[in-house]
Amino acid sequence: MTIANVEQSEFWERRAADWIAGTTFTDLVTGPFGVDAMERLAAAPGQRVIDIGCGTGATTVELAQRVAPGGEASGVDISPTLVAASKATASMVNVDNISFRVADAQAESLGDRDVDAVYSRFGVMFFAEPVVAFSNIRQALRPDGVLAFACWQSVFDNEWMLVPGGAAMSVTGTPPPMPGPGEPGPFSLADADHLAPILADAGFGHVEITSVAHPISFPEAQLDLLASSSQQVGAVREVLKTADAETAARIEAAIRAALAARVQDGFVTLSAAAHIVSARA
Repeated sequence: MTIANVEQSEFWERRAADWIAGTTFTDLVTGPFGVDAMERLAAAPGQRVIDIGCGTGATTVELAQRVAPGGEASGVDISPTLVAASKATASMVNVDNISFRVADAQAESLGDRDVDAVYSRFGVMFFAEPVVAFSNIRQALRPDGVLAFACWQSVFDNEWMLVPGGAAMSVTGTPPPMPGPGEPGPFSLADADHLAPILADAGFGHVEITSVAHPISFPEAQLDLLASSSQQVGAVREVLKTADAETAARIEAAIRAALAARVQDGFVTLSAAAHIVSARA
């Protein structure tokens, strides 16, 4: 196995347990965008498809169901723990046209022009060299094969991350740790004017980027659940890992207060926005 994104491999393996624990919340936020990307992919029975950054495997299972009968879905993730979780997810459903493997999609062969479609729900923003990675993905696709994925717009378009992060910063006095411009991270493909040339340089054509919003809304009665879930993901989780007990308690209180301030008509509503991207090999 070839790993080019060593830091990302180590990072995702370290955070795998937290990611699994937060699956319900992250699925709530990311799920609608994943559906949009899957509709754009338009996988059909008999096709061979790959799911990049398969996480805990739910999207790969859905792809497998869409390409049955006669098709095959393969989930790829850089974290061995997440691949194990994906296999466990698949074992709980009656799907036999599915497989998973640990691989770095930037460096390891995913196919030899024999894959019909490649999909990803927020799994393609973490490549050290995105042009190289997307070129490698294109090499797996048959001529005119389809790539479709979801990636986040800017943090300012995603209050579900911005509001908790701002609350944490109000306590610590410093911004939560975020990757620099051009570095792998959740917002590395947020600029559509930057994203389109990456795909073109990787050899893709017919690039289509659609900006989509799916706000999340929680009843005020579930504010504590939202505050707790917000601490299990993203930059806030990283801050809390190194915070002492007093600071952690202050951050939790600040997040709850920031969310409470957003209550209107009995609901906390926060923006969530992504790009739905498709291209052809």
